[in-house]
Amino acid sequence: MATATPKVTIHMVSSLDVFIAKKDGSISWMKSTDTYEPGVTLTDAYIAEFLKSIDCYVMGSLTYEHALELGWPYGKTPFLC
Repeated sequence: MATATPKVTIHMVSSLDVFIAKKDGSISWMKSTDTYEPGVTLTDAYIAEFLKSIDCYVMGSLTYEHALELGWPYGKTPFLC
């Protein structure tokens, strides 16, 4: 039985001074009206298709807790903390 070659995609955001969140846990600094023309336009359809391609999420415990506070967006896809 052939198996697919594993693929790891890392999505991480940090500021230039290597912070991921403010001391109060806010990630408001990530919201921007700036555009990057060569980038991908994140339509609802693109995001839905991308999320279907994920087999497992790996995240730190604080990210996990924050995701729970926001309303778990990952459906039934398994995760590791």
